[in-house]
Amino acid sequence: MKKRTGGILGLGAVAAGVAAFFLHPRKGRERREAVRRGGERLAQRGAGVTALMGTRRRQEGGAAADLRARITAALREELGPDGLALQVTTGEGGSVTVRGEVGSLEQISRASEVIESLSGGAEIDNLIRLRAPAGGGAPTG
Repeated sequence: MKKRTGGILGLGAVAAGVAAFFLHPRKGRERREAVRRGGERLAQRGAGVTALMGTRRRQEGGAAADLRARITAALREELGPDGLALQVTTGEGGSVTVRGEVGSLEQISRASEVIESLSGGAEIDNLIRLRAPAGGGAPTG
């Protein structure tokens, strides 16, 4: 049975050739620099492609999330404790929905004004409703 040593020797020769190429006394520095620059360009190009993957979806989600946060903060500031009871959610395609219950028709009106002022033309589903009175009487308004 014969031993195979050609593969190992061939690999060693390739490594020695690469080392000689990059460690050449006059040209080695230039060659190493060229490879480094090429690697940086390749990494930048790859990072650019990776950053673009799913960009449309992220931008829509980011804009909707930003709008959701602004509406949530404004409603809590405008309505106080009743603003905490309102839920602002985002859905498919960047839709924003506001739902919950408040104690008076005036609060619904104020909340609607806040939502309209922050919408910036975006379609927002306003599902705020009047809370039923605890004693079973007529709602106040």
